[in-house]
Amino acid sequence: MQVKKDYTREQIVEFAKQVFLKNGYAKTSMRDIAKGVGIGVSNIYNYFKSKDELFRHIVGPLIAELERMMREHHNVDNQDGFVRYASGEADDMLADHVKEYMRLINNHRDELKLLLYQSQGSSLENYIDEYTEECTHLVLEFMDEFKRKFPDYGVIHTPFTYHIHMVWMFNFISEVIKHDLPADEIRRAIEDYIQFEFTGWRALMNVK
Repeated sequence: MQVKKDYTREQIVEFAKQVFLKNGYAKTSMRDIAKGVGIGVSNIYNYFKSKDELFRHIVGPLIAELERMMREHHNVDNQDGFVRYASGEADDMLADHVKEYMRLINNHRDELKLLLYQSQGSSLENYIDEYTEECTHLVLEFMDEFKRKFPDYGVIHTPFTYHIHMVWMFNFISEVIKHDLPADEIRRAIEDYIQFEFTGWRALMNVK
């Protein structure tokens, strides 16, 4: 019986994802999903309490990965690694960032499409804006601590600069997943983006 329940739940999730991708959150109903799966509309609520809970479940792995990236990249306890980055001595960091973006796009392409284009009407419709603001706050805290520990480096204290940087990151990801590019072209685009980003921040931080 549990195996059947798990199978039905998987069917609901997979079918709902395809319908959300096609029609968007606002134009999809639980009745549509239940009908597509072949169960009664009342039965679907035994698996998910609401359409919003179902949508959040589908994009949950992406949200978890984005949150991990935000905390890990702006961890005030990891200042020493950032010195290597700022001084131009961290080619391994560049390679790691490229791999990280590749994993994000390859593993969560559909979920990124849902979050970026099809989340209107859900509790996640403003998630990207909220993420951008939280990231901006964390970066400012990170840079304040970095300046305290390493006064020979310059830092930017203009919040809007960091805000624009985060907006640019999501715009870049959005354009990559919007186009049907071969894997090697996606990698080259990410490499160019990360290299441009690293070089630009190093110049702005201008070592004294």
